[in-house]
Amino acid sequence: MALRYALLALLEATPMSGYELTRQFDASAAYVWHAHHPQIYTELRRMEADGLVEAEEAPRGAGATKRHYFITDPGCDELLRWVSEVVEPARERDAAYLKATYFEFGSFDLVRRHLRSHLEHYERMAVRWQLHADQLERRDTLLLRQRLAHAPRHAQAAIVAFKVHVYRGLTERAHTEVRWARQGLELVDRLESEAGLPADETVYHPTPPKRSTT
Repeated sequence: MALRYALLALLEATPMSGYELTRQFDASAAYVWHAHHPQIYTELRRMEADGLVEAEEAPRGAGATKRHYFITDPGCDELLRWVSEVVEPARERDAAYLKATYFEFGSFDLVRRHLRSHLEHYERMAVRWQLHADQLERRDTLLLRQRLAHAPRHAQAAIVAFKVHVYRGLTERAHTEVRWARQGLELVDRLESEAGLPADETVYHPTPPKRSTT
């Protein structure tokens, strides 16, 4: 359901067509909540059915139309309700860390490939999140400017600061993942040296337990 609230927040900044909304989503909320475009259109239809948004037909080109979506009063109320709801963080479901727990079922070279992939991903994400945080701090995104244009003056600093705080935090998280992957690569080098195994040989082959014959 988090996608719904991201879309409501985007539409609070300005009315948009479905296409415009997907573009703005990719440039903002997608940094913290991945969704495919068909999911966004499906959720828009549900939100319209629930009265959280309304759509108006607008001309598009010669004889064509497009739908512009507007947040409604019930949509604003639902956005406020969602933000006011304090929930515990989700329990861990991390596929990369789960697999790393059982790296002994691979070779040292295989483990290195996993860790290098992890390292490269979070190096890219650290740069991406840092750049976005800097851009928000400069108030240099279209959506942020649109939101600030109709927000009361006393709220503007908070609108910017909370978003910058999120992306600074994500940047720090990425740096932590980079350090973890580098430490893992050092660990693999040490374990390989101690084990004396070829780099491409499986460290430990899983075997089914012996069953009693009695």
